[in-house]
Amino acid sequence: MKSTISLASAFLLAALVLVGCKESSNAPDDVNDHDVITTVTFTLRPTNVLGDTLVYVWEDIDGVGGNNPNRIDTMKLSAGVLYACTVKLENRSVSPTIDLTVSIEEEKDDHQFLYTISEQQGAVIVLDRDSRDLPVGLLFNLQSTNDPAPAPGTFSMSLYHYESPTDKVAGVPGSETDVSIEMPVLRR
Repeated sequence: MKSTISLASAFLLAALVLVGCKESSNAPDDVNDHDVITTVTFTLRPTNVLGDTLVYVWEDIDGVGGNNPNRIDTMKLSAGVLYACTVKLENRSVSPTIDLTVSIEEEKDDHQFLYTISEQQGAVIVLDRDSRDLPVGLLFNLQSTNDPAPAPGTFSMSLYHYESPTDKVAGVPGSETDVSIEMPVLRR
């Protein structure tokens, strides 16, 4: 009789455990896919001279905290050129690759790109705005200096996420950084 009660108790306990477990998913959360940005691509189109469109990539496939980035292109700018620029953000650590640029555009009130470039190399001017007329940074101009042989420099970009649109202030970093990168800059 004791073994029958023990066996029934074991089955009841197993049934409760099975009912209590929920299937978990490792699928990416569509709302927060921008939390994993592995690849940043900049496209620069000269506007004041004839020239080729330039594409530069920064990539860290295994994400922050793992190995060093597996690709950091060197930006090579021509002297005195105004470039119309775009930035594309992707998560290439999953298949298929997720283009995160669209979600940043949709949530532009909560995001801001901050760009810097070494003074001897040029200046960056953000063009796109959110609903409160604050800068976003998916579109920007990069004006290279007229110096044909400046010292090597750096170009950096940080994408900040703000808890609410009212926390966002032009040119002020947010409390959460979605991605932060740095690339070397030289003259072509």
